[in-house]
Amino acid sequence: MKKIVLFIALLFLFSCSSGSKTETFSMASVLDFSVFEGKIAIDSNKINQLKNEDLKLFYKKYEYATVWHNEDFRASVLAEIKKAEEEGLESTDYNYKFLYETHQKYDALPDSTLINYDINFTENFQKYITHLSKGKINPNTFYKDCDLGKKEIDVNKIAFESIDKNNFSEVLENCKPQHIIYKKLKWCLKKLKNMPNDNFGVIDLSEKIVFNKKNRNVPLLKKKLMYWGDMTKKDTILSTLYDKDTQEAVKKFQERHGLKPDGVVGRSTLDALNYSRDQRIEQIVANLERWRWFQHDFGNSYLLINIPDYTIVAVKDNDTLIAQKVVVGKDTRRTPMLESKITNINLNPNWTVPPTILKEDIFPEAEKDRGEFKKRGLVILDKKNNEVNPWTWKKEDANKYKYVQNPGENNSLGLMKINFLNKFAVYLHDTNHRDYFKYTYRALSSGCVRLEKPLEMATYLLNDNEKWPIEKIQDTTNIKHYIKLQKEKEKEYNKKVAKLLAKNPTLEIPEKKWPKPELKTIVIKIDDDIKIHQLYWTAWEKDEILQFREDIYCLDHDIFAKLRYKK
Repeated sequence: MKKIVLFIALLFLFSCSSGSKTETFSMASVLDFSVFEGKIAIDSNKINQLKNEDLKLFYKKYEYATVWHNEDFRASVLAEIKKAEEEGLESTDYNYKFLYETHQKYDALPDSTLINYDINFTENFQKYITHLSKGKINPNTFYKDCDLGKKEIDVNKIAFESIDKNNFSEVLENCKPQHIIYKKLKWCLKKLKNMPNDNFGVIDLSEKIVFNKKNRNVPLLKKKLMYWGDMTKKDTILSTLYDKDTQEAVKKFQERHGLKPDGVVGRSTLDALNYSRDQRIEQIVANLERWRWFQHDFGNSYLLINIPDYTIVAVKDNDTLIAQKVVVGKDTRRTPMLESKITNINLNPNWTVPPTILKEDIFPEAEKDRGEFKKRGLVILDKKNNEVNPWTWKKEDANKYKYVQNPGENNSLGLMKINFLNKFAVYLHDTNHRDYFKYTYRALSSGCVRLEKPLEMATYLLNDNEKWPIEKIQDTTNIKHYIKLQKEKEKEYNKKVAKLLAKNPTLEIPEKKWPKPELKTIVIKIDDDIKIHQLYWTAWEKDEILQFREDIYCLDHDIFAKLRYKK
């Protein structure tokens, strides 16, 4: 500011000494009076030498001058970065301490320092916008089982909008996921951070906790249940008896952790009870990051799968129309996180066995016994689709063939398959293992998602009650229906033959050979724009009660560690 005052004084003296009003006006007209607003010119070469293209475009827009000389702008951005922890991020990632301390003494610093500060400020502001909009971690490089699509954002468009409107809070809020789950997760994070430390230790399972029996671990069990709000009665805390009140509290705890609410204190229940508050905080932080990866708009009509919750919902116009259980991939063959669009439905699908299952499951057994192919209902086909005798099969020729399971009740895909484009060749389908849906832990498939009520889902997706009512879909996928139809045809044929013979008893009618009834694959295109989102979240809020699920693929810790990693 002293420099500006001195410059004005010199200009005034120069103007007076010239004695010419015309010359004074001419000199003033070529001066950039924006300097008097506090801007400092930046050498364009300094900017253009930077590797950050977003920074180059930013300063080109502002004609290579400082932007953060505006004290209100700086204060507003710093106030937002300070709240990074509320999003599960860290203000230290955006150089907050340095930016704030320099902001406090801004007017006392030389121009060269302020220019460097301005560039640093912009760079961290852009980084914060990016992290809020699409996460700090790139999921598609962090995980091999992930295809969430590349989220494109124009970081400078967002920055310019916030500056032009002088409303950084609103613009940055719009960068964040607008899903209610994300917003309530932030409530969960705040709630957990406000809870006292839980230095209780862990419950040992060397002794089984049995209802109505005494156990030395029961007091600790009660402390944990009271800490998490599942148990409110405190007068029995010193008792070692596993009584009714404690059992009911265990059931509440189990229910909000996706466990079977039977009151039995087994391994899964103890694993969940032994999670500390800080571990749950880490879990929520990891989930907040994942929600930033997901599309902010899921579409008007979509299927949403939460992998660790083993559930699928069909949503249209913000209304949940269908909810079902699912079976997902085991840890060694994970169901991928992905976003795509439903393309078609196959009724009575055949199943071409994928290479991984062939290599790991079928070939080793077939080497011991060629009867394995028949046992699994598999047909071996060569390149010309000629059937190969399984008893002539050799391991060295195994990769020359394809292995197909024909449609039917015993087909691994069941009676229906839903297709969508993805690089993992996974899909939704029915199953011949219906018993899996009674289990609480359902990470049991080879990567695809199995549906509890597949024909109900097919009816919903086809959305055509005239061409494809549920009754027709059921008949189309039921071999008994075709057997019945054929018997009716045979009956009608036999009636005609009987009439002919009645008229002409000597008439020779050749025996008619009827084909064996079989299910045929029917492919039905889905014209409606229905998205599919296979996502993964292990923490959320329901009616202001914390909900957690087992991290079946052990993703949460890796994400948290990466978020907190400092180069």
